[in-house]
Amino acid sequence: MQTGLHAHAPDSASLARAARMLLRLVRAAQPISRAELARRLGVNRSTVTDAFKPLITAGVVCEEPLPQTSRAGRGQGRPPMGLSFNSARDFFIGVNVGVRCSQVGLTDLGGAIIAEEEFATPVEPQAALALLRATIERVCARAAGRKLKLIGVSVPGPTDARRSRLLYAPHLGWRDVPIAEALQSNTHNGMSNNASVVVENDATASALYEARLRLRDTTGAALNDFILVRSGTGIGLGLVLGGEVYRGTGNGAGIAGEFGHMTIVAGGKPCVCGNRGCWERYASAASARSLYVGDRVQLGGMRAPSYVEIVARAEGGELRAQRTLEQIGQYLGIGIGNVIMGLGIPHVLVSGRIVFGWKFIEGPLHETVAQSMAGKLTGWSVEPGTPTGAGLGGALEVAVDEFLSSGLGV
Repeated sequence: MQTGLHAHAPDSASLARAARMLLRLVRAAQPISRAELARRLGVNRSTVTDAFKPLITAGVVCEEPLPQTSRAGRGQGRPPMGLSFNSARDFFIGVNVGVRCSQVGLTDLGGAIIAEEEFATPVEPQAALALLRATIERVCARAAGRKLKLIGVSVPGPTDARRSRLLYAPHLGWRDVPIAEALQSNTHNGMSNNASVVVENDATASALYEARLRLRDTTGAALNDFILVRSGTGIGLGLVLGGEVYRGTGNGAGIAGEFGHMTIVAGGKPCVCGNRGCWERYASAASARSLYVGDRVQLGGMRAPSYVEIVARAEGGELRAQRTLEQIGQYLGIGIGNVIMGLGIPHVLVSGRIVFGWKFIEGPLHETVAQSMAGKLTGWSVEPGTPTGAGLGGALEVAVDEFLSSGLGV
């Protein structure tokens, strides 16, 4: 299906980007008026009308009067109409393959998570894929009457340039796993699943999610360029440039953003990647356990607390837990300062489990960045994102964004 924008200049990359942004804006801020869309993107209202006319005719996009709160201050007369996606038409599956736990969820173009299941990630990739297929089938059964359009998968490692295979997940020990092929052969409701499967690095998926959240900013001041630092079991980076995620070029598309394995402590702690002193060994949520224990061999026979438990202890006033989170803030700041200088992008969002302890992490992080060369630059910022977007939310966003980018012919 072609939108009106393509009818004018089908070969224009800039118009293709504008068309994608129109669709993303509607999804992020729906219902939204044509006038507001035109204002936010700096285009003519007629351009918006032309773009959405075929989508309204096809039933993909709906028109309805805007809520009263969206038209405050307007006089009497015909209420303005808002555009929104038809949430009853299609559905999307998101699969978040985590190091400890994995999730499968179902969403529509309205953005709500309609169904969700979680399970411990099996050690062997084939067992994990079999469990994912069975879970997808159960979740799909809850979307009777709708059509599955796309499956988005977020994985804890780089993918191939075609976004179909997981190349390497160091914390899982998986190599060259054909995820798209395995899931595309799935069935749901007794029918063959012909929906496309897109496999994305989890940090890039998180960046997609955070970019959509920021499109809700009615002032139009959303960040178009930012770095997303995802900190959980490891650390990964997602890059958003000009409102679009950056995946690298050519055969290197799968490794863009793998900054978690840059060395920040020479000869430091051994990492699963085979290096020593990697950033994620000191600044990830998982690193909190070893930082909390310190150099002690044992904890009196007790296991080291998890990150969430350490945050709870810090909230309760325990100094050791608070100092642990402050250390993580310092190490995060070291890496973020390096990344800002290396990429030349001054705005950073931090996502993942790490944000649960943000009140203790924020101060030391900002102090460390301020002391670095990056701190001498004007306008740098580091803000917390969401833990949700680093998991299932990011995977669902991969599916929907791919549909908006290619499934509608834009």
